[in-house]
Amino acid sequence: YQRRVHGWHDHVDRKQYGSFDFTSLIYLTDHGRNFTGGEFVFVDGPSGAELPSVLVHPGMGRVVMFTSGSENVHRVNKVLSGTRFAFTVAFTCDAKRGIKQLMDRAVF
Repeated sequence: YQRRVHGWHDHVDRKQYGSFDFTSLIYLTDHGRNFTGGEFVFVDGPSGAELPSVLVHPGMGRVVMFTSGSENVHRVNKVLSGTRFAFTVAFTCDAKRGIKQLMDRAVF
């Protein structure tokens, strides 16, 4: 499911990247102060579900976390001015798809 609107296309992270089970975003800049546009949008599913789109206004330090499957189709609106910075962290539940360099180290 992909539909391009004004920014990044509507997508599902698990389909886009393959190994994502959970996705999180940490915003490093403020909407309205550092940039305009660039809102994160959860959109209706491809079947035209009756749920409305949900708009997230990025704020420095705000964390958004969601499951990465087709239940969370989303996009980022086009940034109209300034610079939007966000840090994406993806999680997998499949040890075979984890980052091998990290899996081999004893971090505890």
